[in-house]
Amino acid sequence: MIAEPLSSDEVSAAICRWLAARYRSAISPAEPATRLTGGADFWTYAVAFSGDALPAEWRVPLVARVPPTPERFPMLERESRLQEWAAAHGYPAPAVIELLPPGEVFERPVQFVRRAPGTTMTAAMTAAPWRIGGLVDRLAGLQVQLHGRPPPPWASENLWSVVERRLGLVRFVLDRLAHRELEAGLEAVARLAPRLEVAEPVLCHGDFHAMNVLVDGPRSAVIDWTDAGIGDAHCDIARTSWLFEFAAVAAPRRTERVVLKAVAPWLSRRYRRAYEKERPVDDDRVRLWRPLHLLHALAMTVADEHELVGPSRAGTDYWPGLQPWLRGELTGALARA
Repeated sequence: MIAEPLSSDEVSAAICRWLAARYRSAISPAEPATRLTGGADFWTYAVAFSGDALPAEWRVPLVARVPPTPERFPMLERESRLQEWAAAHGYPAPAVIELLPPGEVFERPVQFVRRAPGTTMTAAMTAAPWRIGGLVDRLAGLQVQLHGRPPPPWASENLWSVVERRLGLVRFVLDRLAHRELEAGLEAVARLAPRLEVAEPVLCHGDFHAMNVLVDGPRSAVIDWTDAGIGDAHCDIARTSWLFEFAAVAAPRRTERVVLKAVAPWLSRRYRRAYEKERPVDDDRVRLWRPLHLLHALAMTVADEHELVGPSRAGTDYWPGLQPWLRGELTGALARA
């Protein structure tokens, strides 16, 4: 079981002490620290600091992201490098200010990123339903823009593979408990892996959806690069398309599921049309990626159920029938792949 999250006050005080020692000057919070919602396996906090000796990058509003275990540091390093690469090449990803290893401030690593203004695209859709079509078009446009960026020359396929990033959670769960269905799913998806490779890989976000896009008027920012990697653009396309369907099934309340089920097909079609105006899409390859995303989702529900990741929902935010649905969908997707 993972440790309990730190309080906002504990986080702010610890970072102030670290900054004061680093810059040999008094540091104080510029605003009260706030724990943010969202993020399936990170504790995130809105923080800001003031002090005469602080450089400019530390004087802006920040987000401190803390994974629940120290072992996440190597993955967080790779995530940070890909996010930095995207931002340096003109993509609207929040700048990574610094990544600190375990033991520097907390027992776990901490990543500082510049806080982007705005609200999630999901919240914007809910607040103004008449804007949904335009926001879905913007979502697709941001994804096209990402896939048009050059992949880093230092990112070798194996270490930075988006396939391995998506399978990482499955292996994490299986290292901690026996689960027959996840084991069988991992073996089946691993056999598909050679077919998922492409001659010209691109930078993939790995979890591209409306909750991971912040909007502020005409400006956008793509956040949460946890699953970012290098690979086939169809990995991202398949996940985004599927997540519209998943949202309609996973919602805990029946009324939400009914509404989302009615609009999900239209959202998915609108997104695909907007994407395909700029880049071609191969339906066979979209179908080929579906088992990987279903397996990852099944692993997440198992991890939540056993409180292996944080902030753990322990299955409470999911419709009780979700796991059986995922198992059936995974079996069917593997048969069609």
